Amino acid sequence: MNQLYMISFSPTGTNRRVAEGIAEAFSNEKTVVDLCEETVGEMQIGKEDICIFSAPCYGGRIPQTAAERLSHIHGEQTPAIVLITFGNRAFEDALLELADSVEKNGFRVIAGCAVSAEHNIMHIFGQGRPDSLDWKEIRRFSNAAAEKINAGETERPLLPGSRPYKERHGGKPPILVNEKTCVKCGLCAQKCPVKAISPDGRHLKDELCIACMRCNQLCPQNSRSIPKTYVEGLIQRLGDACRERKRNEFYL
Repeated sequence: MNQLYMISFSPTGTNRRVAEGIAEAFSNEKTVVDLCEETVGEMQIGKEDICIFSAPCYGGRIPQTAAERLSHIHGEQTPAIVLITFGNRAFEDALLELADSVEKNGFRVIAGCAVSAEHNIMHIFGQGRPDSLDWKEIRRFSNAAAEKINAGETERPLLPGSRPYKERHGGKPPILVNEKTCVKCGLCAQKCPVKAISPDGRHLKDELCIACMRCNQLCPQNSRSIPKTYVEGLIQRLGDACRERKRNEFYL
């Protein structure tokens, strides 16, 4: 086997970190593909390589932007591990959708996992996850997945989810910019996966925004935020589904 490709759509970096942890079980030379950057042209990955695909779960689905960019990456029955992180609620159809997306493009899914993480808006839920207990489970899964690939086993595990996938929800939180602290550095605009922010960082194209929260996390001045009333309302609506510590799920 040659390269290990870590292909991630990870606006806030969580699923990319988990993918990097999984990759530690492999000795292959590693190549990182960041789907938050706009991809140009088609990408072909050979049958002797290995891929780890990762994405977040937004409302039970993978982000549409991630699905679109994955469609340009092609395999030759290349073995793949699929990974979803979810905000301590549920991952519903997201893992199945990610697996279907990459298999449609010529990859063979041999393992998959859904890892609970801190919610990217309601930070009180899943706070600090993945934590030390999670990482122990992730390492065990990684080693088992590596052993399966090295043994030449190719069967796809049974993954949860339904087809057709659940409908995407359209709700997006408003993002506030504190113009007193914003220095117009433009970092948020440069790093936005969908180019929804004006060059000075002050204006948002709502029709393009996917509410990934990357701009809020990266702002060096902490000038971007979601209204407290919006977050409180979200907690009231979804809190019961998020309070209990959710288990990670692993499929081999």
